[in-house]
Amino acid sequence: MNARDLDQFESKPFGVILVEDEPATLDHLVRVIESSSRLKLLGVASTVQDAYSLLFMTSPKVALIDLGLPDSSGIEVIEWLSKNKPETECLVITAFGDEDHVVRSLEAGASGYLLKDYSNDELIEHILEVANGGSPISPLIARQLLFKIQHEKVMENHHLQAKADLDETRKACSITDRELTVIQQVARGFTAQEIAGQMGISTHTVATHVKRLYKKLHVHSRSEAVYEATMLGLLDL
Repeated sequence: MNARDLDQFESKPFGVILVEDEPATLDHLVRVIESSSRLKLLGVASTVQDAYSLLFMTSPKVALIDLGLPDSSGIEVIEWLSKNKPETECLVITAFGDEDHVVRSLEAGASGYLLKDYSNDELIEHILEVANGGSPISPLIARQLLFKIQHEKVMENHHLQAKADLDETRKACSITDRELTVIQQVARGFTAQEIAGQMGISTHTVATHVKRLYKKLHVHSRSEAVYEATMLGLLDL
């Protein structure tokens, strides 16, 4: 945020509400907000139900929301605001730094996520940042999200590579989609009649697929076919 943006906020303070149940933390947040001429505290709530009552009477620019509330999760408040007052920006301030809470909060509509390790000046600047369209996130949370994205990318690449390898193997063995389905069902222990019923074909057709698989895999029995298909990475059991 640049100096011009700050000047605009200084000329007209904007409304903030607090949703926090821990008395000491709530008192501290109230003092911090009231110390800034750019912020105007519209009210506080210590439960989800109190937050709903407060929001029916006010239209804050920013809602500071804790997640661990006595009657439910603060994520419910975020979801309600996203649907009913989308103009209100939600800034999570919590002790919960695990991936589940972070992802659920952001998916619910939170604009920022802070752990309770900030200084007073940092908190004010983060509130201003959210009000100005920013998305402040604690460094630890940012690293977790980055790791999650990187992990998902690695798993996606692994899946794509495995699929490519399977396609190459099938191509080399000339195994059709139907034949692949049959050998996978054989490996699961289904009988020819059960496979026929599942695939909507006759038992004779199933037997034909099995014979072709024996020839393509160079085997002479079901157990050998399953073993060879496993070695080739054809089975998804």
